Amino acid sequence: MGIPFFYKWLVTKYPRIVSHAKEEPSPDGIGYDNLYLDMNYIVHSCFHPQNRMHADTDHVCPPMTASEVFESMFQYLDRLFCIVRPRRLLYLAVDGVVPCAKMNRVRWGRYHAAKQATNEAIQQEKMNKELRDQGKEVPRREISDPNVIAPGTEFMVKLSQALEYYIRARLNTEPGWKDLMVILSDANVPGEGEHKIMSFIRAQRSMEGYDTNTRHCLYGNDADLIMLALASHEVHFSILREDMLHRNQAETEGIRNKQFLFLNIWVLREYLEIALKIMDPVCEPDIERLIDDFIFICFLMGNDFIPHIPSLETDEFAGDLLIEVYKTTFNKMGGYIVNTDEVKDKHGAYLEVSRLEIFFRELSMYEEKIFLKRYELEQELRRKLDNILYNEERPYDRIRLGLPGWKSRFHREYFGIDTSNEIGKLQNEMTEKYLEGLCWVFQCYFADVPSWSWHYAYNVAPFVSDLKGLSRFEISFTVDKPLRPFDQLMAVLPFPSRCLFPACYRWKIMGRQEYDYPKLHADMDGEHFWWTGISEDLLSVKRAVDEELTTQEMRRNATRQEKIFLLRNSDALPHIKQAIIQTLCCSPQKLPIDSSTSGIGGWLSRDDDDGLNNGFFPSPTKNLQDITDDEAISALFFNPKSANPISRLLTNVRVPEKTVTGADISKRPLWHTYPGSRPPRPIVQRPDSIWKPSTPATPREEHKHAGTGWLGRGRGNATATTAAQTQLTISSCYRKGFSQNRGSSSSSSSRFDNNGDALWTPGGGGAGHGGRRW
Repeated sequence: MGIPFFYKWLVTKYPRIVSHAKEEPSPDGIGYDNLYLDMNYIVHSCFHPQNRMHADTDHVCPPMTASEVFESMFQYLDRLFCIVRPRRLLYLAVDGVVPCAKMNRVRWGRYHAAKQATNEAIQQEKMNKELRDQGKEVPRREISDPNVIAPGTEFMVKLSQALEYYIRARLNTEPGWKDLMVILSDANVPGEGEHKIMSFIRAQRSMEGYDTNTRHCLYGNDADLIMLALASHEVHFSILREDMLHRNQAETEGIRNKQFLFLNIWVLREYLEIALKIMDPVCEPDIERLIDDFIFICFLMGNDFIPHIPSLETDEFAGDLLIEVYKTTFNKMGGYIVNTDEVKDKHGAYLEVSRLEIFFRELSMYEEKIFLKRYELEQELRRKLDNILYNEERPYDRIRLGLPGWKSRFHREYFGIDTSNEIGKLQNEMTEKYLEGLCWVFQCYFADVPSWSWHYAYNVAPFVSDLKGLSRFEISFTVDKPLRPFDQLMAVLPFPSRCLFPACYRWKIMGRQEYDYPKLHADMDGEHFWWTGISEDLLSVKRAVDEELTTQEMRRNATRQEKIFLLRNSDALPHIKQAIIQTLCCSPQKLPIDSSTSGIGGWLSRDDDDGLNNGFFPSPTKNLQDITDDEAISALFFNPKSANPISRLLTNVRVPEKTVTGADISKRPLWHTYPGSRPPRPIVQRPDSIWKPSTPATPREEHKHAGTGWLGRGRGNATATTAAQTQLTISSCYRKGFSQNRGSSSSSSSRFDNNGDALWTPGGGGAGHGGRRW
């Protein structure tokens, strides 16, 4: 899901960050060391491929069984492996239980998925009736509800078994896998896939013996992967993703296979070093800290955890405005906004609140101008359409953001409050919670989840002009544990998906008054019932019911560890292989991994599911053979506890030679300054006005891996797209919540994101304030 339209904005502004991925080996022999797979997008793509295609393409039959899903998934994984060809590590991460900060978004997506599945079932039944009338056999579909792709379901247990089969089969048969370590983090390991991956990378780069020139490749289509990769401060990093922006063109040309792109972080760093250059800075320029500030201010455009500031829409090039305000305000602020060296401080010392407040004050100068332009564009469209789509009952017309009195009208229409005291109290509450949200997301991106129970309680963000008096608030989080899988299912699944629960839950919990499914069933969108935690009464009932769970159901509800796999007869990684064998044979305790000799740090313990499995592992599908002579061995893997993350380049890292100049950055006026919704042609800045390269720029037509260059500093051990066109919608005056009608950042035609969550989220009032549904 990530940051809506962010990827499109980024590649439009910085086109040379992307290069086409090819499936043949690199001619210079240079490849990637580690490949990380954010699995949920892959699983959803294989579960309902018809939702990933454009309407004008040939009909794509959905899979009828879980076996078909798994076989399609194996083919997808093989293709990604062929493109990247990792040499050391393959890391597969499936989404586990998510923090409560994302619970509302997941909940709405599950409701939308169930509603969509119900509609599709009705259509399918009509088709089946036609087949029966024609005397033809009706195909039986075993799987149809995409909500099965959630921690705690039977399908996810089968998925974990299928992935383990895939890993063992490839280790035993494929030469390119022979010397690989493989780590599997399935749905019973808490956390979103991408955040589990980044926790691994952060921990490993702080270990003795870490190779500072490790080449990382992370697959996934969420735009927040770009931010997470930047936040790692690993320069040799690429994001592999589907080419969503040119899918129509590819299909027109008859290219049936999906095309992939690399988004190269070292090139993006070059662009940002130029774009964020401060004239006569009040402190020593530091590109690492500039990147950290860039990530932080981009949170204001929204993400999976907090909504976007109302005046900041990515498809209105809000990123341009944020960069411009940051550069012109930097000296007035007195320096950088965040300090990642203090990211684990319990009292928010990582955030310079006074500087952030100056930034907000300058940013608020543009708020009414943006709202006024949206209102004018809406009125223009209204005139063109001759009032066909509009009427006086639309609340947008009553609010008229940007016109005199707009704030009072907004609070009256949206929250049902009128008095200045009520409005002032609400503004203070929203400001405090939004500031908490910014700090929560910052810690989540640069360190770990600071609190699993924290959540932003409103469906909308404050206006930027209301973000003031920030020093009054004390920021701290309660350190706690993630929910269990069944707890999350209770929080997010709609009534039509009740069959995914254990039988004792269906009969003894879902019918209780404390359980709000009768209300939720009446409102299939689930928009009005935001996450406020599971009540203690319901939890006490649940604890009693848990005693009735079967052994298999208790396993589905358990929290588990990652697994690491190696080939027993491989000549590589002898230290890790010996440690795994030791855990299998005689050691019930955790054994440390010597990172100085193994290239990876952490702990190992016995995998009771593996043991000495007599060389047999069953196939998850009828069309694939069982593994009868299994030479793969496995153990439970524990990531090392990381110290304070290292937010700088490590010593002895070789940074690629710079290829980007000021001539590669186009400058366009800010969205609110030009008439109409279509931006004028970008103006290319003269290179000598920004930065002079030491060597001429060379074309970057295809993927080049990170090479050698100047040494980094800090501590450590060892396809261009045309300018984006702003698209006016009938709700443009105020776009509420977690981005209405705004999809994953890749502009995919898909209806669901990596979590099975719908790619747009509706408006609605803040929790506890009687917000109205527009």
